[in-house]
Amino acid sequence: MNFYEKHCEKYLRQYEKTESFFRADERRIKALKLFSKLSTYAVYAAYVFLLVYLAANKDMRIVRAVIVPAAAFLLVTAVRSGLNFPRPYEKYPIKSLVSKSTKGKSCPSRHTACAVIIALACMYISLPFGIVMMIIALLIAASRPVMGVHFPLDVVFGAVLSLAVGIIGFWVI
Repeated sequence: MNFYEKHCEKYLRQYEKTESFFRADERRIKALKLFSKLSTYAVYAAYVFLLVYLAANKDMRIVRAVIVPAAAFLLVTAVRSGLNFPRPYEKYPIKSLVSKSTKGKSCPSRHTACAVIIALACMYISLPFGIVMMIIALLIAASRPVMGVHFPLDVVFGAVLSLAVGIIGFWVI
């Protein structure tokens, strides 16, 4: 059994406990779904706000604020299509806490990768704003395995890819 398989097996044991906690009270699942939607909308709204702000101020940093996240998005999309790992609900007889019918493309998590690269774009422009967005990105990352739509390694890999692209794109070159 390889590292990823061991990781998946360990996740399965933990997910059973997590799932029973949330299914014990329907309000918990509703809160999780609400958080998932609102946090995702908040990240994308923050990104639109950032781009509008930069455009309105004719700030040339907008070029990196567009190109670097686009590069991260394309990289993550290519890697996940190439790997095409199954999602937890495909690999095991579990039911995710949110309705999801996507097949494969579990690793890396694109939700996590996008949230992290957008947080880094915000950080590139404003450190306090970026820190707030990174906290939201980390909460999004944590929520994906809890909901049963990604393995923890999927979200870690998504975050690491975006961190690498973001650090190189915003601060190294």
